[in-house]
Amino acid sequence: MDWCNLWQGVFTETRRRLEQFQRRVREGVGVEEAQDFARWVRNSGIGDLMAKYPPQSEALRRVFDYDGPGLVRMARELETACCQYYVGRTKDSEGTASGANKSDLEAIDRKLAVLAVAVDNLQRVKGRRLRRPALRVIKGKAAA
Repeated sequence: MDWCNLWQGVFTETRRRLEQFQRRVREGVGVEEAQDFARWVRNSGIGDLMAKYPPQSEALRRVFDYDGPGLVRMARELETACCQYYVGRTKDSEGTASGANKSDLEAIDRKLAVLAVAVDNLQRVKGRRLRRPALRVIKGKAAA
């Protein structure tokens, strides 16, 4: 019965983490971490061990409900979701994933606005502008 408790705990926690990572990937957060965890679950052998050592009696099967192959299936689904996330990303001119979606770019834009104000404040002493900052905008290709 102690093994059943152990397997039930491992199964419950692993399933919870897979579900949590699935939600995070849908939000575009922690995708690489989710993919690593899913790969670990799939390759660790936990599913095979749970399938090899199920609860021995019908009474134990009613109490302990763990499904090793189900965990592996969830891990594969998570890996697929991670891959689909990366496939949906834009590519830069060299064909690599740019890693910048709309919310990333908006966050960068906000930070640059704050930085521009800070630079402007550094250029002023007692309300007078000392000199024009040596900042210039460099025009680049727009992403297609």
